[in-house]
Amino acid sequence: MDKNPIISIIGNGGVGKTSFTTQFCYSQFIEYYDSAIEDIFRKQIELDEETLNIEILDCFYGDEWNYNFKQGNYEKTHGFIFVYSITDKNSFDELENYLNEIYKYKKVNDFPIIIIGNKNDLEDERQISKEEGNEFAIKHGCPFYETSAKTRYNVEETIFTLLREIRKYPFDSNSNSKSKSNSNSKSNCLIF
Repeated sequence: MDKNPIISIIGNGGVGKTSFTTQFCYSQFIEYYDSAIEDIFRKQIELDEETLNIEILDCFYGDEWNYNFKQGNYEKTHGFIFVYSITDKNSFDELENYLNEIYKYKKVNDFPIIIIGNKNDLEDERQISKEEGNEFAIKHGCPFYETSAKTRYNVEETIFTLLREIRKYPFDSNSNSKSKSNSNSKSNCLIF
C-alpha cells in the first residue's frame, strides 16, 4: 500500500463528515461547521505494524463544484467513505448519485469504498434503518458501519477497515487508478 493513502469523504452537508474526520484525527467533536468549506486533514497512524501518513479530503460537493476539480480529487483518491445521516432520508437517497459520479470520474468499476450511517447516537430521530444501510452496502459490495462522530463509535474502525480494503487494490502509481487486471472483483460486505 502507498504509505500516504488519500481518502475522500463524501456526502450531503450536515451529515457529519467534518465531525467524523475531526473526531478521528483529533479526538474532538465539532457540532457546528460550515459545510461549504473544503478541508484536508492529515494524520500519522500505525496500522498492522505499518506507519501511514493518511490524508482525508473533506470536500464540499455542491453544484458549483467544477469538473476539473472533481476529476482531480477523484483520480488521486485511494478510497472513499460515503456518509449519510441516519436522521436524514434525503442524505441516504443521494448516495447513489454520489457513487455514480465517482464511477464516471474514476473510470473504473471497482475501488475501495465504505458506506457509513452517521449519528447513530440520535436513535430516537432515526429515518433510515440499519438494514436499509446494510442493503445499500451489499448492493455495492462494500463494508457498512453505523457511526457516531459525537461518541466516537466505530470512527477508528471505519478508517482502519477502509485502509485494509485499499491494501487489497493494485493501484497504478501514476494515477492511483486500479489496474485493469482486477477491475471486476468486489470486496466482501462487512456489517458493523
